[in-house]
Amino acid sequence: MGCDLSTAPELIAVHLMFVYLQHFEALDLCMSHNVQITEDVAERLTLPKPSKEQAAESDYRTRLLERVAECCSVQGSYHLATKKFTQAGNKMKAMKALLKSRDTEKIIFFTNVSRQREIYIMAANFLQQQEWRKDPEVMKHIISFYTKGKSLDSLASFYDACALVEVDDYQNYDKALGALNEALKCMTKAKMKNPVEQESKVAFLKQRILLLKKFVQARLLYDEQPDEAVKQCQLLLDEPDLETAVRVGDVYGFMVVHYAREQNYRQSYSLMEELRRRVPNVNMAYFVNMRVIEAVHHALDIPLGRGMGAEQSHDDVEDVEEEIEDEVEEDLSDGENGTGY
Repeated sequence: MGCDLSTAPELIAVHLMFVYLQHFEALDLCMSHNVQITEDVAERLTLPKPSKEQAAESDYRTRLLERVAECCSVQGSYHLATKKFTQAGNKMKAMKALLKSRDTEKIIFFTNVSRQREIYIMAANFLQQQEWRKDPEVMKHIISFYTKGKSLDSLASFYDACALVEVDDYQNYDKALGALNEALKCMTKAKMKNPVEQESKVAFLKQRILLLKKFVQARLLYDEQPDEAVKQCQLLLDEPDLETAVRVGDVYGFMVVHYAREQNYRQSYSLMEELRRRVPNVNMAYFVNMRVIEAVHHALDIPLGRGMGAEQSHDDVEDVEEEIEDEVEEDLSDGENGTGY
């Protein structure tokens, strides 16, 4: 709890120290007795700029400003600390104080006016911790700041994270592929301190891009050659590192829906069982529409497992074929969500 500024004896002492220009002692007293440094107090401690010839006065002013800023930061007045560090000419410390405020709008503004490589990177790192997945503008700033900060390896990692979001949140493999291609471009141009590590990352990205391409191409092929598309998916399941780029459940789900569409329910069920063996405790409804799962179980007279939903009535089955057609169309569409790359 701060002192009552109207009656506290500590405040009187601070005031007297100001009068007698004992600035650092006044700040120490503020800190030791929990006297809040208000904006008014901070401004009183901001001395006029001396001339170029007054080197000693200039050094004193800078040290005093930094001390004021440090005290403000300790007291949680991060915006005031940022202002004083900036006036002292220390933009790095100003940025660190501003980051503690977690004020995204002010952080973006300060970064743009500072135009320093390290600050661009610090801002991008901070923004990655925010809800950039739901805010395209924040995402654009991250890409811009890493680019301006010439941190291409960090930008590559961010594009990689974008690819994961496109797959996990939107099941949009086309955009995930675009994001990984951007990551590859950045990682190829990056100048990492460890060339061996960089080469390894480039190779890993190329491998994942190849796997993604195979799945994307199979989905694109489906309209004209559905059987060939399913065959390619079956071959994809034999890839040892498939899960580094493509969720195995999405591949199985694609084929389950295909065979349900063809009314080959036995094959659909067989693939679901195969997925359950491959991924124990898998949530089947996450990869296959629940109505398709119910249709397969009903057609084969197999009760749904516990937690899979209620059994279908005969009246419900009449709409199943139409819904499976809709599921195929949804599975093949790019989706409206996600971001272009």
